[in-house]
Amino acid sequence: MKSYNYFILTCLLILLGACDEDQLIEVPSDFLSPEISYVSPADIEAALVSNYGRMRALNQGTNNNLMHSGTDLCMWARSPEIQGLGDYRTGLIPSSDVALEFWNRYYKIIFNSNAILTRIEAIEYEDQAEKNLHIAEARWFRGFAYRSLGFLYGGVPIVLEEISSPRRDFERSSIDETLDQAIQDLEFAALNLPGVSEVKADGRLNNAAANHYLAELYLAKGQPDQAVSAASTVISDPNINLMTSRFGNRATDEGDPYWDLFQRFNQNRSSGNQEGILVLQEEFNIPGNTQIAVTNGDNNFRYERHYGSLYWFLNGPDGVGAFLGPTSRNLGRPVGFVRPTPYFTHTVWGWDSVTQTFDPDNRNNNRNIQRDWVVDNPQSAFFGQKISDFPQSWFDNLTAQDTLRDYYPNITKISTPNDHPVEILVDVTTGQVANTAGQTFTDWYQIRVAETYLLRAEAYLALGNTAAAADDINILRNRAQATPVEADEVDMNYILDERMRELNIEENRRMTLSRLNLLFERTVLGNPFSGLTVQPFNNLFPIPFAEIELNTLGKLEQNPGYVN
Repeated sequence: MKSYNYFILTCLLILLGACDEDQLIEVPSDFLSPEISYVSPADIEAALVSNYGRMRALNQGTNNNLMHSGTDLCMWARSPEIQGLGDYRTGLIPSSDVALEFWNRYYKIIFNSNAILTRIEAIEYEDQAEKNLHIAEARWFRGFAYRSLGFLYGGVPIVLEEISSPRRDFERSSIDETLDQAIQDLEFAALNLPGVSEVKADGRLNNAAANHYLAELYLAKGQPDQAVSAASTVISDPNINLMTSRFGNRATDEGDPYWDLFQRFNQNRSSGNQEGILVLQEEFNIPGNTQIAVTNGDNNFRYERHYGSLYWFLNGPDGVGAFLGPTSRNLGRPVGFVRPTPYFTHTVWGWDSVTQTFDPDNRNNNRNIQRDWVVDNPQSAFFGQKISDFPQSWFDNLTAQDTLRDYYPNITKISTPNDHPVEILVDVTTGQVANTAGQTFTDWYQIRVAETYLLRAEAYLALGNTAAAADDINILRNRAQATPVEADEVDMNYILDERMRELNIEENRRMTLSRLNLLFERTVLGNPFSGLTVQPFNNLFPIPFAEIELNTLGKLEQNPGYVN
């Protein structure tokens, strides 16, 4: 027995002598882990690309619809009284998918950013400028995520370091602390990111994208002077300008500068566009994005499919189908999930029911908001006629299904009219598209300077300078050839209406209204279904019950008004 114990002790001493602390650390080599995934600048670059993908993914899938539906801008086109937050009492509760969906999406950006910021210090860079750029990008993404969580949920747990083991002890920070963290990250990014004309590729982060969101955050913090300064930094950049002349692809077609902004290939600076500040790269069949195949899956932008009306189901007054089917000239193949509210389609454009006219505004032109269609089915007795010329009896006999889902004004920026990729056409002559169509086959604005003007107008309003606010708003209205607003007409509701006119579908409407604590008032004002059930506490999302349930060693307090 003594000799056996001596052998064991000798082996232990040999092992202890032969191993230092680093050698005892387990580093997996047969699957990806942070220890082997973050070892070079190229690995950090790849991790940042993942964050760009996560930001793009916020525009994908069904749940993105709920950033617009259930507000003053949009409502559901199918069973609108219950679906798409048509009924807030059942649609927005702690156990609902939407509450967890966006919580998870933004925290994934935070966790990935924290891993980058933690691991980057151990990586050798030949170029210190590249390292500083990577840090600035990671902090922009983290600031963007905390900004978004703060506006949607209020105060949330602030995590600033990589989490390498399970945690169940999170505590909520205050809304001020959450927004302060976003500001700290974005202020760093604003000082360290390149200018909009200096980025190494289309769609990469720049200092204007940081200053734009800083203006928004300063407003949320009640600091309008700082908001004016941040917005002015963006607006005064000589490389950033509102587009007031025709440009880019299809500039010789009938159109206007606003329309040009949303045509294929026109979003990036290479087209001559100086208005886009941050553009999500989603053009069809470009390596590295999500649209390299024709599919209706969740891995692509589906604004066309979800937000356009099911026009191609309509029968004319003779009972014959009015259309050959879905065609490129008629906004592709939408199926009518989400539709604009009457408040957006009529009220904000100054609809006069007596004269049947709108106030002048190019953004409401039929090429920007399609309200009329031309019958293209040769078998129809009304072939070649506009729907607006149909007998009044046809309109009188429209069903709820027709008016809610099949026939409503379509915002054309959701699609690429007369310019769909040839790969999805089944008939080049007629422009008919395949059943697998429905994607939005173009890049998409995350930020453009038109919104920065409206943020500065909001800041001037908060400072009591309505004349300066009107001047900024009129920059946009003059481009649209709309009647200028007078200083005494400018209030927060007017600015929110102007945001609808200029930024419809582009802006995250729910985020804007929640930031301003006006989701309840504006939804009651503009949504005929959601306005009946929305409550003031719905201004914030509930904290997901799944997160509360898992957090057994800490306390994630639920937002007031919600019951777990």
